[in-house]
Amino acid sequence: MKFPRRRSALVGAATVLALVGALAGCGEGGSDTAAGSAPGGAKMTIGVPGIPPIFLNTVMYVGEKQGFFKDRGLDVTLRPLTTGADVGRAVQSGEIQGGIIGTPGAVALRATGGSVVSVMGFPKPTYLLASTDPGITDCEAVKGKTVAVDAVGAPKALALAGMLKSCGLGKNDVSTINVGGPPTVDALVAGQVKVAVLHPDELATVRQKIKSGTEAHEIMTLAGVDPLEHYTVLVAPKSALTGASREQWVDVVAAVRESIAYMNDPANLKEVAAIASGVTKAPDSVTEAAMPKFLSLGVWPKSGDGLDRAAIEHTIEGAVAAGNVPKQKAPTYDDMVDPSVFADATGK
Repeated sequence: MKFPRRRSALVGAATVLALVGALAGCGEGGSDTAAGSAPGGAKMTIGVPGIPPIFLNTVMYVGEKQGFFKDRGLDVTLRPLTTGADVGRAVQSGEIQGGIIGTPGAVALRATGGSVVSVMGFPKPTYLLASTDPGITDCEAVKGKTVAVDAVGAPKALALAGMLKSCGLGKNDVSTINVGGPPTVDALVAGQVKVAVLHPDELATVRQKIKSGTEAHEIMTLAGVDPLEHYTVLVAPKSALTGASREQWVDVVAAVRESIAYMNDPANLKEVAAIASGVTKAPDSVTEAAMPKFLSLGVWPKSGDGLDRAAIEHTIEGAVAAGNVPKQKAPTYDDMVDPSVFADATGK
């Protein structure tokens, strides 16, 4: 994500900003609505983080390209915005009808009086620790090493802290170099470091670019060591979940569910990878190599609404503990989530 794109870290003052900002991206211009629109259908603009949009958003573009929104009479425009924070602000202001934002950002938005509500979650973070040193195969082996991250307090740095914590290591047990988001790929490829925090598509890029004879391997994932880490949510204004507009959101969630099912069908791998490539601007070979890892992480939930209470409450508690949200203003799970939309969309 030109990014600091992607994460939603969940702790730290810089965290909320970084996390929300971690879902970076950009842009101008919404999606080509030709495939996703329904002439005369209910018009909606949904914001997605990142310019170009981050890999996570593939689920929304699959819905557009495969006509899952259109099939339900929705005329959906996907609008990339630079960060998840930008998406949240645009939803709150009424500029757009909904969007994907980092879960910590959603907590912060509610704590500051925002009235957005989560109707679905994409819960699993995509951060992983990778190395080109065959001797570094587990968390403990990272002690004393230099790790490439994005910046102090930024998503990848926060993800690193979370992963190291799983084996009792802290920030003083490693050295970090702050190279920015995507440049962590270059740092590993160039041999500047032998350990870096990446996303699955970035690891696939490293494997394609690194010199012959050198292998890059995964050490651990943040989702694997912290199952309560919650990544992102699809939000709508609370006022939109009543009356006629509620049915639109029920249809949006149903379309997203159909997209997830489509993406999980191995027969559709190449087509989904091509859509992801068009979204992220990474080569098809990279997105095709990375897609199985994204799916195995559970980034897009195959069952359920992705809004696990324990994980959401863990995020809220983390925001309070980090000082990002005053305890007296911290939202509750019930403030943040409306599970009835998913229930209506799936009949469950």
